Amino acid sequence: MNRRILLIALILNFASLDAQINPDIKPKPSEAKPIKIGEFHSFTADNNMKVFLIQKRGYPKFRISIDFGVPLIPEEREPEARKILAEIFSKGNLNYSSDTIKEITDYYASSVGGSVNGVSCAGMKSQLEKMLTMMASYITAPKISEEYVRESALKNASRVRESEKAPKKALTRNFMATLEDSLTFYKDISLQKTEERAEVYDTITKAAVISYLNKYINPDNSYCIISGDFTIEEANLLLMNYLNEWENGNRFQGDYTNLYSYNFPQTRRIYVVDKPEAVQSKISVKWPLLDAFPYGENEPLLMVMNQIYGDGYLSNLNKNIRLDKGLSYGAKNFLSNNITGGSCVSATMVRNEETAYALENIFFEMLRMRNELVSDEVLNRAKSGLLGDFSLSMSNINSPAIIGFGMVKDKYNLPDDYLATYPDKLQSITAEDVRKASQKYIKPYECLVFIEGKVEDIKGTLEKYGIVEYYTSDGQRIYLP
Repeated sequence: MNRRILLIALILNFASLDAQINPDIKPKPSEAKPIKIGEFHSFTADNNMKVFLIQKRGYPKFRISIDFGVPLIPEEREPEARKILAEIFSKGNLNYSSDTIKEITDYYASSVGGSVNGVSCAGMKSQLEKMLTMMASYITAPKISEEYVRESALKNASRVRESEKAPKKALTRNFMATLEDSLTFYKDISLQKTEERAEVYDTITKAAVISYLNKYINPDNSYCIISGDFTIEEANLLLMNYLNEWENGNRFQGDYTNLYSYNFPQTRRIYVVDKPEAVQSKISVKWPLLDAFPYGENEPLLMVMNQIYGDGYLSNLNKNIRLDKGLSYGAKNFLSNNITGGSCVSATMVRNEETAYALENIFFEMLRMRNELVSDEVLNRAKSGLLGDFSLSMSNINSPAIIGFGMVKDKYNLPDDYLATYPDKLQSITAEDVRKASQKYIKPYECLVFIEGKVEDIKGTLEKYGIVEYYTSDGQRIYLP
């Protein structure tokens, strides 16, 4: 009797399980849960170091990194001391060799690292003392000795002299790369960096390397990012206990600024470089964005716009070129927001004879974004995809997004709740917002088109889209009849 009851119960359970996983029945979406990033705090430690704390209550892992305010490479005036110090850091420190550190961190599945730019450690909070002690030793017990300095100096002096003797190699790049570079929207005209000199290596001393270290690697010239279950008081106490021997110094005030000359396209121009053996054409449509700066107010809107237009398998661009027309294995738009103001590149590869048709469809999708309202389904799918990516990027204690935010928070004057409010900014974007952004940022008539393919198959098919220039692979202009 009991066996019969058990059998009936099992049958009912299996029937219920089958109903739950029926592939023909789509699961209903559950209510979105808030993304738990942690509490953000900014404070100045007792040793004058700036600290950015991401407090994750109950989290069993931790990460601590300290970034030194060494000069940017273009501002560096003592490249020899920097190079020698970098090599010394790579060997570990007086308390722990690099091999010992690797052995211990491998055993505990943790990490400890040190370089001339900064130090870091991460792992389970139960191993905090071991990891933080090794990390702090890079700062409080650097392995600087006359022997190491001379050894490194001799090696680098020899390297510099050999490079000066060696014949200068011709720049190995194809003509298309040279052409694109010559027509780029932004030209860097900043000052060039100071080059290493063999004669400086010949005379550099241990004292000079220590002077460089004290000048730039000090609490006043550094900032710290801490992630884990720590209060402000606990974080400050950790830094004081493990770095109490770290002497203060002066903050380096760099005056370097990136300078650019601008060359924005006023109309559409097409450049074709001949690849006589090619069966496919490589197409790139490029245009500037002008005000797409990192962490700008328009960044969430630009991300949604680009997700719909060209970033993703279900983007309009890929659906048209690959899924609907079968012209390519994929088409994608790459949006870059940077200090120059940003740019876009729509790229794909198609058969030579389909080049003009593919280009027509790229322009069609650019115009469609400018003129049509996207549907609620498309808009919500784009926002959901971005929110999912954002959630994943926040889930790791070593999250580059969180660490990167901590590193630039002061530079861009960002609020502590910037990451916490980012999902709300994405969710608030409407279809009309996307259309207005597309009208401003997607530029089908002010762009540069670069095509690499067989001119014999392409010639005469592109002129209806704009002025076309044809070149050989070695840069000779081709004038067609």
